[in-house]
Amino acid sequence: MNESLLISRAEKFLSQIPGFNGELAIDAKSFLKIYWQFKDNLDTLYEFRDNMELKGYKAPYRSLKYARAQSSEMKMDDLHDVSRHTQFFRMRAAAKKNILDRVKSAIASHKIGLGHLEEYAIVTCNSCQARYRGHELSKLNPAECECGSSQFNITISNDGIYRLGILNYLPLSGDYMVKMSELSPLGREAFRGLVRLLKQEKRGIVKTLSMVIKVMEDGRWVRKRVNIDAQEQLNYERKIRETYGKNARIEFMQFHRKRPAIINDKHVQTALALGYVGHSENLGKSLLPLLLQQKLKNENNLQTYDASLKKAEGMAKDQKEWDGDGNLQEDLLMEILQEEGLADSKGQMNHDLKEDLQLRDKLQKEIFLEIPRALILWDLMRYYLSTSFDRRSKHSGPFPYLRPSLDINQLKAFHEFPSRTANNMKGVLDENIEPILNMDKIISFKFSMEKKTHGLHIKMDPAMGAAILNIRGQVSIPRAAQIFDVTLQEVKKQKSNLVTLQKPTTRKAQKFLELVRG
Repeated sequence: MNESLLISRAEKFLSQIPGFNGELAIDAKSFLKIYWQFKDNLDTLYEFRDNMELKGYKAPYRSLKYARAQSSEMKMDDLHDVSRHTQFFRMRAAAKKNILDRVKSAIASHKIGLGHLEEYAIVTCNSCQARYRGHELSKLNPAECECGSSQFNITISNDGIYRLGILNYLPLSGDYMVKMSELSPLGREAFRGLVRLLKQEKRGIVKTLSMVIKVMEDGRWVRKRVNIDAQEQLNYERKIRETYGKNARIEFMQFHRKRPAIINDKHVQTALALGYVGHSENLGKSLLPLLLQQKLKNENNLQTYDASLKKAEGMAKDQKEWDGDGNLQEDLLMEILQEEGLADSKGQMNHDLKEDLQLRDKLQKEIFLEIPRALILWDLMRYYLSTSFDRRSKHSGPFPYLRPSLDINQLKAFHEFPSRTANNMKGVLDENIEPILNMDKIISFKFSMEKKTHGLHIKMDPAMGAAILNIRGQVSIPRAAQIFDVTLQEVKKQKSNLVTLQKPTTRKAQKFLELVRG
């Protein structure tokens, strides 16, 4: 396919991808239609990405480096033509890089969207009663059961980890730069904070080694550069001698470390951050007026101040063409406040109004900066607690490229959970969230239990997550059961299993665990 045609087709396809309208019908037909629209879009985007990568779109500037090297040997008369042609090819290279970047962003957004839709619903066939949930929804072909029936019922999965509100703000058409520009100043700051959180890296793991070695060839010493994969308990000097002869010597060795992040893909990091920040700004606009009503000393004075500020801005704008005073707006505002009785003749603002303004600024920063962080940490914690290591390894879920387990360095991202913000959301908004302390230790405890239960056929399900939240999070069993939508009996059973695993109650149980673990 011609490169210009490939770019134009990709741009046309991306431009016609509709945004998510935030509404999912409760009937199975409408839900499956949306699900398969996401699925079909993703398959097409994969085709575009593969074609572009085959045509070298990943490194479009490589040919320009070769042209620059050749131009140094040309005559002065030809340099102008070379420069003009280089500019043309540079523009084409930029177009290739940008379209591939947009396609990858759209792929990341659709994978996130599919993950949340799969967590949201359970589809049941009316004919054979087969149940489809999670990644099993992709088995429908495209909206037909394996038995041939196309009649389904849909049930909302209360124990699923989903947040459909973020889908409205995902860059489904790859327009992440546009979405970023639409954020408020506080939203942009919150976005940068979430990206830093999701980029929290694991301590370096040695992946490969580069060496410079000296070997004897044809009676003289020759230096060679060698790359080998890192392996535990491997004598590298012995391996070099076995490969290049007993006279080979290592002169230089460099370790190359792999540092995976919590979400190990930059496009998914960007899309998730945009989704959570956009959704949180919407929640914050609902939460802020309610908190202000509870905490302000005089809300009417604050409303009068806002109206006065707007009036002063308009008056200053009308007079700025002939008045060169940079403090005109402030002076006009103070005059209006004095007329309203909110400032004295010395220019001192009313004390209560001043405190209310400071309180509003503080609440705005707290809400619009902390809500996105609280929501994504809460969702990540619940996902880690309610899923097994194998599931997180094999299926992307609502957080594609999520690390199935985290090390100490990555768990630091969960250390400072904004509990006060979570408490405000719990009390005012309809959010099933709990102010949790030591969230990093709770998740670390889950990872240690996964290692202990390996091979014991103990289910790592939402009931296990509720039991861990009760044991390490100091959350009551009824509240933990409500958070994960499980019964009290299921939580108590899993709690009993955890207590037994930590300290076997009998000598017989201890011996059994030792035999199973080998």
